[in-house]
Amino acid sequence: MTPLVVLTAVVAAVILHLLWPFLVGRGGAYSTSSARAAEWAFRRIGVAGRRVYDLGCGYGVVLALARKMGAVPLGVEIDPIRWLICSLRCGCRVILGDMFQVSLADADVVYIFQWPSVNARLAEKFLRELRPGAYVVSYMWEVPRLKLVAYNPSLKVYIYQVV
Repeated sequence: MTPLVVLTAVVAAVILHLLWPFLVGRGGAYSTSSARAAEWAFRRIGVAGRRVYDLGCGYGVVLALARKMGAVPLGVEIDPIRWLICSLRCGCRVILGDMFQVSLADADVVYIFQWPSVNARLAEKFLRELRPGAYVVSYMWEVPRLKLVAYNPSLKVYIYQVV
């Protein structure tokens, strides 16, 4: 195998890894979330003792933070490489799967960093599955049809509550 073939394969693997959720139509392309935004929202909500789901948890930055703050974190990741890294890193349960197929019935808080079109689809799932009083924290983008209870424009983080 020539170095060019190996380099091409590595580049293709990295691109596929970064774009996998987008390519399968189940989320946005990979981008890191803001730990500062998540911490602000989690402090405002008070996540200690609560079950916090991170849909599209990536490498687990938000899950590690939630755990540090006393929450019971659970991640969902569709990309096998990120799932493996997150599972090893966080020491919490991380489901390898599609966030649209995972039940949220026992979630107290759901954290997302998805694209607006994905948030619109997730809003339907949240209204259908989350119990009243549960929170949805969205980094960067609004979630339609949910009740906004707090917003930090400098951190670009929204907190919603299911009514």
